[in-house]
Amino acid sequence: MRLTEGKGYFIRCGTDTPFAGWTGTRVLECVAPTPPLSPWMALRALNEMTALLPGGLALVWDAEPSWLHALGGDSRTGFFEALSTLPGLSLHIRENAVVHFASGIFRGWMHGPEAPAGSAGELWRQGALGWVPDSGKAWSLPDFGHVPHGDTALLSASDEVVPGFLWGELLLPLGALPALDLEAIAIDLEATQLELERAFSQRMSEGGWPQTLPFQRKRCGWRVGILGGSEFQSASGSWNAAADGLRNLMRILESRLKSSVQLGPCHDPEVANLLGLQAMREGHPWRNSLALPPAPPSFTIGLGADARIPSPLESRAAFPVEFKDLLQHPPVALLRVPAIPSEGAVNAMLARLPAIPALRWVPPEINLPGPFTPEQPWAPAAEFPFPSDPHAGVQRGLFGEWE
Repeated sequence: MRLTEGKGYFIRCGTDTPFAGWTGTRVLECVAPTPPLSPWMALRALNEMTALLPGGLALVWDAEPSWLHALGGDSRTGFFEALSTLPGLSLHIRENAVVHFASGIFRGWMHGPEAPAGSAGELWRQGALGWVPDSGKAWSLPDFGHVPHGDTALLSASDEVVPGFLWGELLLPLGALPALDLEAIAIDLEATQLELERAFSQRMSEGGWPQTLPFQRKRCGWRVGILGGSEFQSASGSWNAAADGLRNLMRILESRLKSSVQLGPCHDPEVANLLGLQAMREGHPWRNSLALPPAPPSFTIGLGADARIPSPLESRAAFPVEFKDLLQHPPVALLRVPAIPSEGAVNAMLARLPAIPALRWVPPEINLPGPFTPEQPWAPAAEFPFPSDPHAGVQRGLFGEWE
C-alpha cells in the first residue's frame, strides 16, 4: 500500500493493483465446482484475492453457491466461521443467512431496511454482526461504497452483485474542505491513476492477476473518505455548506478522472491521527477545531463522537440528515455498552435518530476493535451509558391486544 501526503489530505492506493474491491458469490461457483473440495477451494481463492488488494475485499452474499447445499449443518457453519475470519475480507449478508453464525466475535454486516429481530437481532445486539440500514435490494458497503445490482447486474439477475474496484482513496477532514485546492487534488489523483493503470497492465500481461476475479476498467473508480465530523460540529460548521462543498468536489473529480467516485466516511484511526498531526505541525487553519494539548492532536474518525469516550448514544451514532442522500454508504457507529441491550431499548434509541448509521454494538463480551494506543485508550464499559427501555417498567396485560 502507498500513502501520499498532501496539504490537508492523504491519497491511499496500491502499487500495481487496485486498492480495494467487492464481488458477489458468483465467483465461488467458478472456483469450486467439485462438492467435496468446494469450501476449501473457495477459501483459497478468496485468500488469493485479498492478498492482492491492500484495502480489502468485500464479499457480498447475494446467493448461495449450489455446492453449499450439499454440506451438512456443522460443515456449513464451519465454512462461514472460517470465511468471516479471512484477513482483509469483509462479509456482507442478508438477515436470512444468520442461521450459519453463532454468538462470539464480530463477523460481518447484515443489510436490510429494518433493524434485525429474532435470532438475527440477538446476534446483532451481542456484537457478532453489524447492521447496515439498506432499503430494498441495495448494498451499501461500509468503507467501500454503493454496489451495482439488480437491472445493472450480469446476466440480468435481480440480486446479483457486479464486481467492482477502487483505485484508491482520497482522505480528508471535513473542516479542511473550504481551504483545499480541489483542482490541484484532482490533478494529483489523475497522475496517480495513470501510474496505477500502467503498473497494473504490466501485472496483468505477466499473468499476475487471478482469473477468478474479473477486472473491467469501467467498473474501477475512486473513493473520497471524510472524517472529523465531531470537530466540525464543535467548531459550529454548517452541514449544508459542507454538503455543497462535497458535491463540488465530486463533480470536479468525476470530470477529471472520467470514472465513478464513491463518497463515504473514513473510519481509519491511523489516517485521522496523521491528518491531525499535519494540521498542528504545519499550522493549517482547520487545526483550531482540534482539542488543545495535552490531548493528542487527532481527528475523530467518521462523523459522530469518539467511540472510545463515554458519551450519549445519539452523539456516537450522529449522522447528519443533510448527508443522508449524499453518501454512498452510511457512517459506522460503534456503540459500546455495559451490557447487551434489550430489543425495546434499541428500538427506542433508533426512533430518536433522524438518520440511522451502520450500527455495531460492542458489549463487554466482544473484543474491542483496534488499534490500541496509550494516548487514546478505551474507557471501561461500566462508564458508558446504557440504552433505556421505556417499556421495561410497564406490566403487560394478561390478554395482550384483546384488552
